[in-house]
Amino acid sequence: MGLTRKPEVIVAAGTKNPSKVAGIRAAFTELLGISVKVIPVAVDPGVPPQPLGMNEILLGAKNRCLRAFSSVKDADFGVGVEAGIYRVEDRYYDVQVAVIRDSNGLTSVGFSPSFQVPPPFADALVRGEARELEVVVDKYFGTKDIGEKGGLIKILTKGVVTREHLTRDAVLMALIPWVNEELYKR
Repeated sequence: MGLTRKPEVIVAAGTKNPSKVAGIRAAFTELLGISVKVIPVAVDPGVPPQPLGMNEILLGAKNRCLRAFSSVKDADFGVGVEAGIYRVEDRYYDVQVAVIRDSNGLTSVGFSPSFQVPPPFADALVRGEARELEVVVDKYFGTKDIGEKGGLIKILTKGVVTREHLTRDAVLMALIPWVNEELYKR
């Protein structure tokens, strides 16, 4: 798409969550080295508040991406980031999945690093005792809206890693085809 020739790209982000918006902005700025205007858009992800399993997480990210992209005139990119938990053996892990689409229709997916969700938190989610991880975390730690303020990962890593970092990493991975166009041409 010739991004390096544009003075600024417009990114329609399928979220109003400040942590996700900051991570999206950081990824585009750092990897593409250009000015980025991120336009946050409230969209319905079409999945439960706490997606369970990779299929639900990916569907939420796709829906966020496409719905944001279609609602922002002149957007160069649509980005959807969905966090959720998935099971490996007898443990649950948290991951963020990013889906990016450009104005030419190229779409890609990226994943953040995953971390193990504390078993009592995962159990509460799987049993349906809480609508999303943030509710369990806020109740346990006495926080409020932790999902918008660094997330559970910020608490577990004592501030070394935040939700912004995980979003950034997922978006960076999804941006790889745009910085390596010759390798990803269809």
